[in-house]
Amino acid sequence: MIPKRHVGSLLTIENEDASLLLELLDVVREVAKKVVAEHGACRVLTNLGDYQDSKHLHWHVCFGEPLHVG
Repeated sequence: MIPKRHVGSLLTIENEDASLLLELLDVVREVAKKVVAEHGACRVLTNLGDYQDSKHLHWHVCFGEPLHVG
C-alpha cells in the first residue's frame, strides 16, 4: 500500500501526515484482515534505509513461513 501523497519513509513522517497515515493504516488493516482470514497469519512491514528500494513510504502484507531470527 502506498499513500496518495509522497512520504519518503516511516522516518520522514511529519505531524501534518497524521490523517494520511491513519487512512493508509486503515487500508493496511483491511488487507491484513483478509490475508489472515485466508491464510491464518500475515506480517506487515515497511523497509528503511538501504532496504528501501522504492524511496516512498509503502507497506507490504505478506504470508508464508514464520521468520526465525537466530
